[in-house]
Amino acid sequence: METFEQRLQRFKSEEPAEFIETILLSIQNSFIPELVIALENRCGDLLILGIHSVIETVSENIFLKKGVSGFKFYLENFVDADKEGFRFSEIADVLNDLRNIIAHQKISKLGHSFGYDFGAQVGYYKIDGNIMILNPSIFFEQFKSAFKKGIKTKRRIWDYAQLLSPEQTREANEKFIQKFMRK
Repeated sequence: METFEQRLQRFKSEEPAEFIETILLSIQNSFIPELVIALENRCGDLLILGIHSVIETVSENIFLKKGVSGFKFYLENFVDADKEGFRFSEIADVLNDLRNIIAHQKISKLGHSFGYDFGAQVGYYKIDGNIMILNPSIFFEQFKSAFKKGIKTKRRIWDYAQLLSPEQTREANEKFIQKFMRK
């Protein structure tokens, strides 16, 4: 196993995108398989927490986009499909709020206007105009597809360089190394 010092040296001495590849491979090879288990067991809340944590990690550390705007950026580029009920970026605020409730409060007003439907044919829909229903299976499949060939989304996550200039990649690398050394 690579030590902290070895990994730090690799991040400092290799191309700036080295840290990006390391993060993405770790997500693909370790984290997504855990989310598959959550899906198999119909653990909607765990899927929301896991997907959100990956999106925040990637959007903040690679694209230097934070908060809801970073979350929405990721959804637009790596999760959305161009059809009704599959443009998750349109409900980014709700998904972000849901994640915060699950992580920090568990029950809330939002819980009375949000639900899961694992059998729905779309990623999300509304009932009575104000109750949002999410299919965690489709949300996860859309999310996961960006890490694979034959994607269903606008971009593959591995095509991140199309969205970053060399300068932005270097800046992200420098900021990540500083964060990596702190915690």
